[in-house]
Amino acid sequence: TRSYSVSSPPTRPLDLQITVKRVKGGLVSNWLHDNLRPGHDIEIEGPVGRFNFDDLPSEKPLFLSGGSGITPVMSMLRALTDRASGHDIRFIHCARTANDIAFRSELEALAARFSNVDVSFICTQEGSAWQGPMGRIDGPMLLRLAPDLHQRTSYVCGPEPFMQTVRACVAEIGIAPSQYHEESFGGAVGNSMPPQSAAAGPTCVRFARSGVEHLCAPGETLLDAARNSGLYIPTACQQGICGTCRTVKLSGDVVIDDLGGLSLQEKAAGYVLACCSRPQGTVCLDL
Repeated sequence: TRSYSVSSPPTRPLDLQITVKRVKGGLVSNWLHDNLRPGHDIEIEGPVGRFNFDDLPSEKPLFLSGGSGITPVMSMLRALTDRASGHDIRFIHCARTANDIAFRSELEALAARFSNVDVSFICTQEGSAWQGPMGRIDGPMLLRLAPDLHQRTSYVCGPEPFMQTVRACVAEIGIAPSQYHEESFGGAVGNSMPPQSAAAGPTCVRFARSGVEHLCAPGETLLDAARNSGLYIPTACQQGICGTCRTVKLSGDVVIDDLGGLSLQEKAAGYVLACCSRPQGTVCLDL
């Protein structure tokens, strides 16, 4: 299975779209490009995560994306322009070359049609077809393209190296955490937590509804325990960001190293993220 962002807006409920870039060596992306045809049936799960404008509204949004990370912010922009909203919108997209700019024609058309929409593109590699901003995004460039950045709420998505650069930029500029929301594509997966977070003694995960008990190897996450027990927990980012793998902990303690994938209310209700939670002793999950 693979997770893809919905690129169509919620204002078009009968038009569900994903945008898939062919990736060299990618099993699913290449299969979709080579085999999927009109009339085929695909089994999908419902959308998850909170990286959307309805849950995180702002009157002055800055949509900042890199590469394939344009898909979720494109959905947000389409929703706002479908509603002809009066939001003061800045949209900045970073790509390798001009030929790699996804949705370029549509974005330019939206900027021409709506006076409250400002669109900028940045290319990291030179090309005869490109006369716009060049180079990798940094603090000064970001402030040139969005001089009122401190007044805006930023919605950022892209591959992990791009995200690391943007995080460093906003930290240097001094953007408040409440004005920054992100979703990362293609970051590290699996056991990314530090070894010292593993329990010192034996650990065990009990799956209440399944009647399964799993004795964990050192360093195993709840997600590892489920998979090694033949149980399915849906996942996406596997970094503690998206919230896809959230599950209810009925008892026991875990060390959790999430990156904002759970709200305070969800944590209070007993939810944990299976991808980045390690059991301490015996833990029982509602699974």
